[in-house]
Amino acid sequence: MWAWEEESLQECRALLLDVPLFPNVSDTYVWLPDPSEGYSVQGAYELLTSHGTPLVDSAMDLIWHNQVPLKVSVFAWRLLHDRLPAKANLAVRGVIPTYATSCVSRCGHIETTQHLFLSCPTFASLWQ
Repeated sequence: MWAWEEESLQECRALLLDVPLFPNVSDTYVWLPDPSEGYSVQGAYELLTSHGTPLVDSAMDLIWHNQVPLKVSVFAWRLLHDRLPAKANLAVRGVIPTYATSCVSRCGHIETTQHLFLSCPTFASLWQ
């Protein structure tokens, strides 16, 4: 292994020290806010936007964690703060005219970040 791989291996081992492993038992991930249906982008978004500041603060700790790639952190921050260049945001900033805010999928709705990620019949299904 290369030197940087040795360091990564040591970091991985350190992270797994407190994880109990049992032979002949399969591991599963469980999304605690909705254990029956599991994780969805819509569920995560609703969880983050429906609670007060403490949850948002803890989300920010996760978003800006040093093991999350910077481009993912920036994207997640922009998504949670409605700073992505959806057509509605571009119209508010005067980049495009207000009459040109229809969703690019031609579903008939205004293209907002929430619409694209949660309710657009074409694109929201990609995030499921």
